[in-house]
Amino acid sequence: MCHHPDPAIWIPQVIRFIAGNLPVLDRKGEEWDHMFTTAFQFGCEALVALGQAEETGRGARPLPHPRLPGILPRWDDICVTVLSLAHQCGLLSYRLPDGCESPEASAWWDPHAVAVLPQPNIKTEHWLGPAWAAPQVLPVLRALGLIESGQWTATAETVLWREEPPEWRLDIAADPRFRHALDRTVNDMPADIRHELARLVTITEADVTEGLIRRKAHQEGLRAEHGVSRVICLPLTRDSVRQGLICLRIHDLDWLFFSNWRWSDGWLFPLERKRAMEIWRDSLAIRMRRAVVAQLHPDRPEFAV
Repeated sequence: MCHHPDPAIWIPQVIRFIAGNLPVLDRKGEEWDHMFTTAFQFGCEALVALGQAEETGRGARPLPHPRLPGILPRWDDICVTVLSLAHQCGLLSYRLPDGCESPEASAWWDPHAVAVLPQPNIKTEHWLGPAWAAPQVLPVLRALGLIESGQWTATAETVLWREEPPEWRLDIAADPRFRHALDRTVNDMPADIRHELARLVTITEADVTEGLIRRKAHQEGLRAEHGVSRVICLPLTRDSVRQGLICLRIHDLDWLFFSNWRWSDGWLFPLERKRAMEIWRDSLAIRMRRAVVAQLHPDRPEFAV
């Protein structure tokens, strides 16, 4: 079992880091703007979950009298939030085994920039690759228990599986621990989750007919509003509607895991679900969803992608 650091140690540093690195909606800095960007959305949600802000349509607004809630958000979700935000802000760079940035990462920032790339200051350890973190990030990662003595900790391993930096080429599904977790996830699956999963991987002819009617009505509404000549729609067929439904169901399957499952605990009890943040784009949860569907419904491979 992983030992999680004392919240009294990491909470103040996490709050300062997140609050100081979110975009502000106005020059007065009275509201944080998530800009509909994943990492910033995580950051705003974390400040709300930590009793420091209230949610707004565009992000979060600081509370005049912030106070930690009785039920704290999950430590691992906060870790993912900090890692995502630091990476989004250019304060954390995952590196290739030789210490260099990937060509994709370099091109994303500025393909024409000429600068000396700082060497990694987080060493490879526990099958995790090297990384560089800005000075203001390092103490937060230490407080969260993710780094120690300039290298990743054992506790950090499965947290970073949720990020799955492409530079490291992690083969998570091949790890024996993943197979063990898969067996536990399948065997301990609550009845309501099992029922919902079975429903989501089943698309009936009635579902397709209903979807076809709904899509046709949507297209007709667009033509009525904007004019027939201005609305170009692909031909609707039962097959195209079915493919669309598969995409929607995969999205819902992912959310079934994002909301109800974590690596360290498996399926969450109701109280733990309240502590869970809405961490989407969770690579580990998506990998587990694919493996679970493939095992329970091998005849539905379209839902295991």
